[in-house]
Amino acid sequence: MAILELRAARGWSLAQTARAFLVTSLTIATWMRRLDDEGPHGLVILREPVNKFPDFVGYLVRRLKTLCPSLGKAKIADTLARAGLHVATTTVGRMLKEQHLPKLSPRADVAETSAKPRRIVTAKRPNHVWHVDLTTVPIGSGFWTSWLPFALPQHWPFCWWLAVVVDHYSRRAMGVSTFTAQPKSADVCAFLGRTIGDVGSAPKYVICDKGPQFWCAGFKRWCKHRGIKPRFGAVGKHRSIA
Repeated sequence: MAILELRAARGWSLAQTARAFLVTSLTIATWMRRLDDEGPHGLVILREPVNKFPDFVGYLVRRLKTLCPSLGKAKIADTLARAGLHVATTTVGRMLKEQHLPKLSPRADVAETSAKPRRIVTAKRPNHVWHVDLTTVPIGSGFWTSWLPFALPQHWPFCWWLAVVVDHYSRRAMGVSTFTAQPKSADVCAFLGRTIGDVGSAPKYVICDKGPQFWCAGFKRWCKHRGIKPRFGAVGKHRSIA
């Protein structure tokens, strides 16, 4: 209000007043328009005090810290200031120390899973951990013409089943076997038995997926009889035990 009174007393233009007080002409014009519309009280804009809603401000501070853990007290204060909420850095620090966010109770399935942690199997020597997996390999025109009517001329077998055993420590292929039909658990056990006989040593762990050949009582019984611990996981999948 004093700036506008001085402008009126000296007869300054908008540009002269703006230069004298280092503001823009638009700011002076806005003040003049607000004075005409609302009177002297229109020039006084009081900010809402922060301490009027302390719980809400504290909630915002803690949520920012939870969502962005790398933010410090000063960064959180700057972020709130850009949103029009001015809080001192010391106040932010005090709010972070006063009360923590309530911890969410874990879901039942997560709690059940975490109750029995599964350690990752790490090979410490050759023939300590083996991986075994099955895959299909197309032969002839198999898999390339799998849609009608071109699939009709295909003759069985149009693919082979391939079983591979890899040593986890040396990354060496310990054994390979092919099957003209999908192998059963007994076929896989026989293949593993031949591989153990050729190598002359049995692994301590065998990692495989949960295919029907492995996720069955016969395969588990075969492993237990030979002192092998089967570990089930998606071979090659991120964060799997394999």
